[in-house]
Amino acid sequence: MSEFVYSNDNLSESEPVSNKPETIWGIVITCIILSWICVCLRLYVRFKIVHAAGWDDLCVVLYLLTITAGSIAICLAVTYGLGKHFLQLESWQYKGFLKTFYVANATYVTSTALIKEALLLQYLRVFDRATFIRRFVVALIVFTALWGFAYSFLAWVPCVPVHDYWSGKSDPYCYGYGSQSPAPLAATFESHAAINMVLDIMVLSIPLPLLFENGTSSSARVRLAALLSMGILVLVFATWRFVTLVEHDVATWPTRDPTWYGPISIILTILEVDAASVCASVPIFWPVLRDMGWGKIFVTKEINITRETRYVDNDQDRLTHGTTNSITGSEMDLGCGGGRGWGKQETHCHESYVLSQVNPFRPSIEQTQTCARSDVPKNSAKKWIKI
Repeated sequence: MSEFVYSNDNLSESEPVSNKPETIWGIVITCIILSWICVCLRLYVRFKIVHAAGWDDLCVVLYLLTITAGSIAICLAVTYGLGKHFLQLESWQYKGFLKTFYVANATYVTSTALIKEALLLQYLRVFDRATFIRRFVVALIVFTALWGFAYSFLAWVPCVPVHDYWSGKSDPYCYGYGSQSPAPLAATFESHAAINMVLDIMVLSIPLPLLFENGTSSSARVRLAALLSMGILVLVFATWRFVTLVEHDVATWPTRDPTWYGPISIILTILEVDAASVCASVPIFWPVLRDMGWGKIFVTKEINITRETRYVDNDQDRLTHGTTNSITGSEMDLGCGGGRGWGKQETHCHESYVLSQVNPFRPSIEQTQTCARSDVPKNSAKKWIKI
């Protein structure tokens, strides 16, 4: 039997901005579109450009699917009374809201674990083997997986059978997120939110040593600083959400009114997980967008670039002796090197590029090299031309 207390004492409260349909729809739709853009750009870089997809990308894909389902459920929940007082809902709205909230809550619990796993698995590409930080990351991956599985089970199976969660049965067998008592329900929501904040702090703190590591390039430090800034924003949303849950004791105080006290927590949920997806994706695709200058896509000028060529006294190479060869600026943009004898350097250049996208925080040790053959015919003196 339900132990919740329903009252109309709060019907005189002014409507918060977070309860308005346009606010809920606007934030949820904007965030999910931004998340799709960032994740798709990340996957494009990993699959099409560097061909170095990993388990972290699988977690991001699963996250995107779950949070999309949750976002759709939240948008539908507005039509079933989200933002209004629970006692003012009709019976069809009551059941519809519980169904959509069931999907939204379960997908949030799963997606927040998946996006953390994606970040932690990304860290495995950064830190060397046999180091304390790497072992710590592995341990945190295992703990996060167990935490996510446990709370996901409570969210996806809150009652036995599951449909008792929204059926309105007088004495359902429910627990955790489906508990019919205020204390267990609040404990489930608040414990998950508290552990979530602690994990956010730990995940955010792991890459901090890279800021002070010798050999870390300035560009890597900038990317790391951007990652930390976005991570702090995620932590702010998670903390704010925890405060709203405690403030109204998970929508059970001063009266049980989940559709009235719930919207602010739901909005912060979307902001938190979508910001985390941006945080996990931007360091992967941003270096590629930054390096894609328009000059490498549209060729407007051709510039002849020359370089010196070493000749020995007995130059018997008929392929170079007395001939001219050139390479234009448009050709230079298409590869790392050109001409005879640069095959090995070209391979090194491509490998370095791939590594920079797989691990966006690796130190930059490569030097840019330009190559072209001289347009000046060789003469008998075989003079050197200094560039």
